[in-house]
Amino acid sequence: MENFCEQLIENDLNPFLLFDSNGKVKSYNKEAEFLLNFASVKELFDLAITNASKSFGFQHKYLTLKFNKQSYYAILVGYICEDEIALRLYKVISIQANTIDSKQLKSVNIFSLIDLSKNSNLLNSNLQINELYDISIPEMKLNINQFLLCLNECFSIFKDDDEVTLKVQIKIGEYEIINQTKYKIIAIEFISYKLIENIKELEHKISGYNINIFINKNILKLELPMIL
Repeated sequence: MENFCEQLIENDLNPFLLFDSNGKVKSYNKEAEFLLNFASVKELFDLAITNASKSFGFQHKYLTLKFNKQSYYAILVGYICEDEIALRLYKVISIQANTIDSKQLKSVNIFSLIDLSKNSNLLNSNLQINELYDISIPEMKLNINQFLLCLNECFSIFKDDDEVTLKVQIKIGEYEIINQTKYKIIAIEFISYKLIENIKELEHKISGYNINIFINKNILKLELPMIL
């Protein structure tokens, strides 16, 4: 029975981690191994400690979490002694296929659109931008209107900063499946020198676009498929 329970946890769609009292991971399942590519052990241990019950036992808490492309709607934290604490995250599952209407796409140079957005949104700004571009990226098909709206919102976030680094590159070893076809991923990173906050409005505006948005402290990242 014990082996069956272990296999059940190992094959669960939800991440499970067991920490010792010092925050080191004692065991984890397959989903947690995937999660650890995007979230640090310390971050997840702090999440468990912060949301643990005041006395021995288990506590559910509903909260919105996002690590990379994975979203979670609740956690379970439990401990029955002072030596171990367990964390389980409940993943948001979407059964909707990832699709895109090719009729709305036009071939364009992505750097031309970035320059257009930058110049139109930073007319009266003293923002210094350090550009790190992979110029090997070819012309690609985009919904130009959606992409520009998203870029405009991003530049408006940083227009009052002194300096930001802008990186545009192809992600190595990662792909996105759209209309049952695999595409490489373009990553556009805004790296600030201060914490980035209040992007809920931006997330709401681009919901439904084929653009993913991630934030990690001082980094705002957009990811979109490279459709040629």
